[in-house]
Amino acid sequence: MFRGRTIGLVAAALVALAAPAPAAAEIRAGVGVVDASWHVGAAAGQYASERWGGDEMDPHLHQFRRSPSHGIQSRLQMRAVVVEGLENPGVDGGRNRFALVKTDLYIPQDLLYRRAAQLIPEIAGKDIGIDRTNLVMSATHDHSSPFYTSTSWGTWTFQDVFDVRAYEYYARRIAMAVVEAAENMKPVRVGASTSYLDTVHRNSMGPKKADDGTPAGYPHAFTDHALHVVRIDQTNGRPLATIVNYSNHPEGLDGNDLISADWVGALERMVDRETGGVTVYTQNAVGHSEMERSDHRNVHERHEYYHREYAQGEHAARVTADAALAAWRAVGAGRPNDERYAANFVPFFDDAVVDFHDAWFPGPLTHPYPSVSGCRTDAIAAQPPDPRVPGPPECFSGSAVFGRIPWSQLPVPSNSPGLVYDTLKKAGVPVPENVGLPSYTGLEEDISVHLQGFRIGEIFFPVCSCEQWADQSLNLKARTDRVAGNETQGDNLGYDWSDQCTANPDGETYSCPNPEAGDPVTKHEFERMRAQVRNDAHGWNSTTYAPYAEAEPYEPSAIKGNFTHDDNATSAQLGYRLTIPISMANDYNGYIVSYREFQEGDHYRKSLAGWGPHSSDYMTTRLVKLGRLMKGGPDLIESIRHPDGRDAGPEGVIDPDADNVALQAKADADALQNDPRAQALGTAARAATEAYEAQLPDDGAPHVVDQPPDVQRFDLATVRWHGGSNYTDSPEVVVERRSGDGWVPAGDMSGELPVTLKFPSHEELPAYRHGGHEWVWTAHFETFASPIDTGGGRVATTPGEYRFRIAGDRRSGGKVVPYELASETFRVGRWSGITVEDLRAEPDGRVSFRVGPRRRDL
Repeated sequence: MFRGRTIGLVAAALVALAAPAPAAAEIRAGVGVVDASWHVGAAAGQYASERWGGDEMDPHLHQFRRSPSHGIQSRLQMRAVVVEGLENPGVDGGRNRFALVKTDLYIPQDLLYRRAAQLIPEIAGKDIGIDRTNLVMSATHDHSSPFYTSTSWGTWTFQDVFDVRAYEYYARRIAMAVVEAAENMKPVRVGASTSYLDTVHRNSMGPKKADDGTPAGYPHAFTDHALHVVRIDQTNGRPLATIVNYSNHPEGLDGNDLISADWVGALERMVDRETGGVTVYTQNAVGHSEMERSDHRNVHERHEYYHREYAQGEHAARVTADAALAAWRAVGAGRPNDERYAANFVPFFDDAVVDFHDAWFPGPLTHPYPSVSGCRTDAIAAQPPDPRVPGPPECFSGSAVFGRIPWSQLPVPSNSPGLVYDTLKKAGVPVPENVGLPSYTGLEEDISVHLQGFRIGEIFFPVCSCEQWADQSLNLKARTDRVAGNETQGDNLGYDWSDQCTANPDGETYSCPNPEAGDPVTKHEFERMRAQVRNDAHGWNSTTYAPYAEAEPYEPSAIKGNFTHDDNATSAQLGYRLTIPISMANDYNGYIVSYREFQEGDHYRKSLAGWGPHSSDYMTTRLVKLGRLMKGGPDLIESIRHPDGRDAGPEGVIDPDADNVALQAKADADALQNDPRAQALGTAARAATEAYEAQLPDDGAPHVVDQPPDVQRFDLATVRWHGGSNYTDSPEVVVERRSGDGWVPAGDMSGELPVTLKFPSHEELPAYRHGGHEWVWTAHFETFASPIDTGGGRVATTPGEYRFRIAGDRRSGGKVVPYELASETFRVGRWSGITVEDLRAEPDGRVSFRVGPRRRDL
């Protein structure tokens, strides 16, 4: 059958047709790829246009506050890999099978993740050993994909409001990908290598000045530049899956109102075609790593991708794919790809422990609820917010709610709140530095923290329900490797501006290099800045320290800094050869900023940090404990629930980083209440969708409206046809080239073949309701020659005979039925060059001409 072959699925077909591998391997894996391009008409992500007022309209009301999309630039997909291996001896509570699913969603949400897990046995018709306790639903953080699946109203300010139809659609597609993977398990071998890639992303924060005048933020070059690749091959040598982990947002596009997977879709195409397997992309330090903007690079390098559109997206994909393929090939060659990561290289193995642990935590003792707008207390005292005025969840100057100036920029009278606070702090009074507003239902869909950890042999994957920063990623790697004490080396505690500061001759001030920081800072400000990064955070969440956890001590030596210091010889024995952090998974707890960046002042990312100033250490320390547990370390549950009710470890020794037992009961209740919520939404969605579809009119008979013309390279070949409505139809189109007596693939909808739709005008809506409207779709094939390999060695459209093939759906007789169409053949020729046309002498004596070739029929 033609339908279902379109996007990079040649690789999947090769996998499915592979001969059975020897049964000696103890690790098995399977892959699944399912299309997930929600209806054309749904708003195309965060950068979609605001609500339009044009003549055309979407009769299916896929949007509320945004304009409808008018086509698909590249299709969205659910890509799943299921892995199982040896059980972990002596470690209770884990699973030796798990599913990792890549979605092209903007952010993950708890209820969708739960609903997908509920649908897995229904779709499979049996228990396949995957439920919500061993499922990872990761999001690429795509800014050009429809996002209608969150019940949290805060996300609607960035996207569009919840659509129950989309909720069930996406949940089902996730489940389908998992089931497909689980039903095609094969013996495999696994290896991993790492590339260094710093040319396509940068730290979006950049340098800035803190409220006290000290340098803050980050140099643009600071982030996690490691691109990790896990290669999963069948034991007969045929590639099965490639897990690619990197730190980069898919936000290289402007508001084009086209659904797109951005550069990630092109990356998948390139790596799929060149490996023959299925690529699964996951995010690492995506919280402040965004597309490169070239403000610190040589402009002639052309590495500029932020809002630079589709061609530069292909370029970003090519650069990223090259780095991924280099690491992939290095695994095959049995060597590390980059000597900087030689200690982290994992050669092929086929018989290792697979372990998966799913854990819910209650949140910090001092901050037991998710919050937003954690604003500086002194700024609030100086200018209290007006609760009657709506606005974004931001604290910095310019916000409609918290439009205040940082206290350091205000005139300071003798009775100012700032001076009072300093006096109280010096006296040991725990005055909170920040005050946040509860964000439950506004951002998060639960009131607890969901974290996961899994391992494949010596590869550890900590999974965070957050938009993590490089600080957290680097600290996780240092605390879970085999090297004792390196957590305090380099940038593993976070970026430290104090390393570059110098003491001035007066002995009371320091000069620092950050150009945003300005004047020299006092000795106390310098020591506080350094302490916020370097000091051990151990104990900040203990019952004895609770009054001070959000009230920073005046003395720098007493400050609890960015991260807990626990990387010693004992913990190193519980470490891994390679740690691959995964963020943007299962739920969204906002940006997880480091303590220093939370305390330096009010800013956008801090305002969305859900769990207070020590958010990052809270999550990092618990992910580290999950990793050590899977190597035989202390039992996680015992360290939380000691029999005497204290915050104690398994030996009865007080553990300042354990969670309070009373709060753990809250986490247990929270985890249980969302299952019926997810079920109820799914049931309601199914009923509402069935009722809605029952009243839809039939579509007309499908037929080609305009055949494609013959073209040369750099021309555009198009085909137009009448298909189904935008609710029923999401046509998959390929271009094929004649080869001998048959046809071979020449382009698909992974960014090579955009498809658009003309919506009906207001006057045409009655005709649609009566089944008389023709829905005209157009596929666009741009023939090309380029220095960029678009995948599989393609750098130019080969001259020859071509055709479009279309597979879609329409309504007929009240049911959805498939249709297939093929265009007439058209020729692609080599470009004949620039022509000079309409050469003439103008009355003023000048010579004019037109540059061609020019065509009127395209």
